[in-house]
Amino acid sequence: MRISWWRSKNADSGYTGDLESRLADLREAMFQASYARSNPARQREFLERLFEGTRGQDSFVSVVEGRDFPDELPETVRVSASNRGAPRSKRGGVVGAVAAAVVLLVVGVCYGVAHLSRSGGSKEAAGQAVTLRVGLLNVVDTAPFYRAYDQGYFKDEHLNIKIEKFQGGPNAISELAARKIDIAFTTYPGALTAQASGAADLKIAAAAYTARNSHLMLMGLPGGSLSHAREAPGKRIAVTATGSISDIGTMLALRDADVDPASVSWVPLAMDDMLDALKRGDVDGAVMAEPYVTQAEEAGAVPVLDVTLGRTALLPLSGWFVTAEQVESQAEAIKGFQRALARGVRDVQKRDIRDSVLTKYLNVTPAQVDDVRIGTYPESVDPVEIKKVADLMSLNGFLHVPVDVGKMVIRWPSTG
Repeated sequence: MRISWWRSKNADSGYTGDLESRLADLREAMFQASYARSNPARQREFLERLFEGTRGQDSFVSVVEGRDFPDELPETVRVSASNRGAPRSKRGGVVGAVAAAVVLLVVGVCYGVAHLSRSGGSKEAAGQAVTLRVGLLNVVDTAPFYRAYDQGYFKDEHLNIKIEKFQGGPNAISELAARKIDIAFTTYPGALTAQASGAADLKIAAAAYTARNSHLMLMGLPGGSLSHAREAPGKRIAVTATGSISDIGTMLALRDADVDPASVSWVPLAMDDMLDALKRGDVDGAVMAEPYVTQAEEAGAVPVLDVTLGRTALLPLSGWFVTAEQVESQAEAIKGFQRALARGVRDVQKRDIRDSVLTKYLNVTPAQVDDVRIGTYPESVDPVEIKKVADLMSLNGFLHVPVDVGKMVIRWPSTG
């Protein structure tokens, strides 16, 4: 399958950038626009974003994807501002010329959008939805996902999302490795541990969250058996799963407080059950993330230790993972997931949108929403930052085998 690139003879004066990179970006934008072919306004939104800054140039770009397509078009197709409103029949010459080939036409000079079409043998190309089973926890990290789910962004990518809830990220990774789910949300320590041990060959599909202070807290009860870090030895502390940020982050924080983490009994427990377990006396403390921290405080619990301070401050906390095998077998579906999630990430940068997601999907009441501590939702994967997590784990004995984080980042091959 090939992609060919045509430009008008005057286009060189306005085009800069790496050709292969531009082609890859263009192809992804075209796929998005083709999914929205019944909505011209949405098409323009996709394409204007891609070609921002190129308006007014005497150029256009055509991307044609097909099998055994000739190296040259029989004639140059040119679209100008004067025919933005032309009916489809006057703008479909390329489709007729290539018959069953795929034609995706972009207008750079006036950003007018032709009706785009696509053909092929894949489920996506045929318009059939692909089901992705997504494992996640109900924490604020997942707000962009729920926004994308709520707004139909996954449906725009012909993806049918099936949500499966997990007690902890390492549990989701285990299910991913067993191919019982297709996408796993987890904190980075659990994924890095699985990668180092060979339990799974993982790829980071997208970043999820970078925590700020007080996002992850060791909580206790007022007047209870655990009110200060120095009281932790011999205590039972609930965590979502061992080998997750819950216990690893808390161990680092305890060491900074001169407490031996080995003196603590770690009790795996779902965050939904932690507050009740505290009240019953089943555990002495519980490591909770937002929005559970705010909800526990409202119910009378008190903070004992901030797990996202000190060495764990402002570290990348969580991400979305797939297996290396899926990058080969489910490439288009994963790309669609990435595009839809990216739209959700952009949306939740606005507080009113984020608050609406928290109250609708994450059990946050309108009265609590102003108190929930929110960190950062990254718009891209930064392997340099994630490597800091791996280095911190290695230095403190949580990783015994080096992990090359850079190789875990998905880098789609450019098509030429």
